[in-house]
Amino acid sequence: MVTYKTIVVPTDGSENAKRALEHALAVADRNKAELIIVHVANIVSAISNFDQTPISGGYVSEQIAEDMEETGKEILNDVVKEIPAGVTVKSVFEVGSPGPALLAVAKKFNADLIVMGSRGLGPLKGLFMGSVSSYVTSHSSCPVLVVK
Repeated sequence: MVTYKTIVVPTDGSENAKRALEHALAVADRNKAELIIVHVANIVSAISNFDQTPISGGYVSEQIAEDMEETGKEILNDVVKEIPAGVTVKSVFEVGSPGPALLAVAKKFNADLIVMGSRGLGPLKGLFMGSVSSYVTSHSSCPVLVVK
C-alpha cells in the first residue's frame, strides 16, 4: 500500500487552491502525513506589469516585493488557521518562479506527494500560456494530484 508522509500544498488563496487543500487534508488524515503549505511570490512577473512605470532607485520594485511578501504571509496564515488541530503543518513563503520554487520546496522537505489546484485552462490555451500545474506535473520527481 502506498503511504504519504509529507504532502506539499501550494496556495494562492484561490478557490482551486482551497479545493486542493481539502483533498490534501483527506490524504493527510488517512496517512498521518505532514502538510507543507507553500506560497510563492512571483515578483518578476509583478514587476513586469509596471514596465511602463519609471522606477526611481528601485523604490517601486522594493515596495512591490514588500507588499507581495505581506500578502503571501497573510494567505499562508489564513490557510494554516483552517488546518484541523491533529494535522502537522508547516508554512513556507518563497520568492521566485512558481513551478521551480514548488519543486525546490518538495525536494527540500522530501515530499511524497504534491496536491495542487488547476487553473482550469483548456488544452489549447494551456499550451500557449503554460501553467504551474503543467510544469510541476512534468518535472516533479514525486506524484502530483491536480484538483479541478
